[in-house]
Amino acid sequence: SRDDPGGRGGGRPRGMTEGDDLAAFDAALPPLGAVAGLDLGEKTIGVALSDLRRSIATPATTIRRTKFTEDAAALLALLGARQVAGVV
Repeated sequence: SRDDPGGRGGGRPRGMTEGDDLAAFDAALPPLGAVAGLDLGEKTIGVALSDLRRSIATPATTIRRTKFTEDAAALLALLGARQVAGVV
């Protein structure tokens, strides 16, 4: 069951708060390592990357969307090359 009883999406499991999600994500990360932020648009995927201490993020690239498998391959190649520890 979700906090969104109308079924419109965007809810989280009952009993979980935004802080719980963030705490679990933070606990799963190594002490140092960049985090990527994705902006998923219909035509492009914007990617921002943080520094290793995760104190600041800057725009890295924009991936023009084509097919899901090609988009995923481009994103995974970028994340691997930059040794990204997590994605938000």
